[in-house]
Amino acid sequence: MRILQLTDTHLYGDPASRHYDRIDTAAALRAVLARVRGIEDVDVVVHTGDASDDGSVASYRLLHELLDPFAASLSAPLVVTMGNHDVPAAYAEVAGPGDHGGPWQDRVHALPRGGRVIILDSSVPGAGYGHLDPEQLEWLREVLAAPAASGAPAGGVSAEGEADGPTVLAIHHPPLVGATPLLRGLDLDGLDALADALAGSDVRAILSGHYHHPMTGSIAGIPVLVGPGITNVVDPLAAGGVERAGARSGAQLVEIDAPGAPGVRATSAEWASGGDTREDPERPVYEFGPDVVAQILGAAGR
Repeated sequence: MRILQLTDTHLYGDPASRHYDRIDTAAALRAVLARVRGIEDVDVVVHTGDASDDGSVASYRLLHELLDPFAASLSAPLVVTMGNHDVPAAYAEVAGPGDHGGPWQDRVHALPRGGRVIILDSSVPGAGYGHLDPEQLEWLREVLAAPAASGAPAGGVSAEGEADGPTVLAIHHPPLVGATPLLRGLDLDGLDALADALAGSDVRAILSGHYHHPMTGSIAGIPVLVGPGITNVVDPLAAGGVERAGARSGAQLVEIDAPGAPGVRATSAEWASGGDTREDPERPVYEFGPDVVAQILGAAGR
């Protein structure tokens, strides 16, 4: 399976809006799509959250205006995950309700060539950190009780009667520990409960965004692959308690080998932002000291 992962587009309903008064996020997304257009043998395009920055219905319409034809040009379905800046109720006006009721945009997407992508909505209204409700975890357990289908014509089951397509989980907040104080304060909670729900399942990889920089790890023995942001890319090695992001955009290709082969690989690329209105790639989009970080966490953290 080959997955093109895009994340953290932070689109606006108002075309005049700029992220940090600088980044034209729609232009940044268009530039990334131009970079990766024509990539071959993609089974699915997965957007791992913070699709919108303002949570408006107009921003989600714009998202699909840009991504639907792009995914169609690759002959691949599009999957969209909710992030902490997203508003699931607004997205539902564009994409319909989730699969199991409640306020969440949790869904299962069966893929034409076999396998599936399960998306979990980890957003918390008004907060930056992530959370999964017990009802969501119970739904996840029920979904994972049966393995993914192979994509063969006879009900998705191969001629040998085996359902062997890979399952991929997409969740905006990575089930990891963030690399910086700000990201750690906005992490996903309840990792033990999620690990318990995933144990023994056929999930081969977990795709996440939120951090705005590439990162890998694991939970319940499953690789977690975090993609670089499109609206900006975070510098996770900034020293002195500083949080910094550059005017860059990235995308990631995730490859999962056939059953019986353990390989899961993530290859990311980054470019100067195509939405940088200041056209100054050396100047950070933002640079926060510890005091500002504390204010952000006080407003959006736990």
